[in-house]
Amino acid sequence: MSNNKEDFDAQVSAFKEKYPDFKPAKPIEVLNLIMTRKNAKEILEGKKKVEYRAYTDHYIGRLFDKDVLEFLKKHGEEEDVIKAQEEGIVDPLRVVKTIHFHDYNNSWYLDCDVLVNDTCIVMKEDIDFLHEKYDSHDLDEMYEALELKKEKERPLFFFFVIDKVTETTLK
Repeated sequence: MSNNKEDFDAQVSAFKEKYPDFKPAKPIEVLNLIMTRKNAKEILEGKKKVEYRAYTDHYIGRLFDKDVLEFLKKHGEEEDVIKAQEEGIVDPLRVVKTIHFHDYNNSWYLDCDVLVNDTCIVMKEDIDFLHEKYDSHDLDEMYEALELKKEKERPLFFFFVIDKVTETTLK
């Protein structure tokens, strides 16, 4: 990444000039997610700061920008595009601004602003990062089980760091 925003913005502008068909991932204003009441209450009480979702076709379809994926399919082998991916200019992951958590029958809801959303792998570096930065331990048991079995294949997750609760009908 660049040292400052101006440098990064200049890199983005130069990249867009070279690739006029590139459009950055569109943000998601409100993402609707089903959640258990227990987890919602933990967010409300400040005990739970990070929500995880499996890296499945369902969530990939909702969270990755199809236009960016098409761009990568078309230009993904080009050196400038590979470099732009490493620098965070080309990223298909859409930024989530707000999550509307609710149960299956919408008997309650919990709206939260999202500080950050990204992906993680159940491996030491990502687990340590989630511990240190967000005090999140939701994936610890899975990580320990994989370590015990010396599994090479590691699951991926999308994660959402909750900034603050903005509205709820939970009591």
